[in-house]
Amino acid sequence: VNSPYGDSLHHSENVWLGQFGFTSKESGTYTACFWITNPQEGATSSVDLDWKVGLAAKDWETIARKDKIEGVELELTKLEGAVEAIHDNFLYLKDREAEMRE
Repeated sequence: VNSPYGDSLHHSENVWLGQFGFTSKESGTYTACFWITNPQEGATSSVDLDWKVGLAAKDWETIARKDKIEGVELELTKLEGAVEAIHDNFLYLKDREAEMRE
């Protein structure tokens, strides 16, 4: 997996099964490459990707355990994250609008 600036975030070889996750620090297009070194005739391969971004990428269970919160407090924490994401998006759009007006 490479970042938009070409930094390698993950590299593995000879992996047949597993999971991998990362938290992005930069916005942009991330690339992932998969290859089969010695393909066997008639064999099949599959890769399942679950790319999550924004609030969907947050591990709320870990946050709840770490901060020792549950129930309503956890839901309020999720809502606070949603409000922050909306606010950040609003500021981004406002900046883009100002750039386009120039």
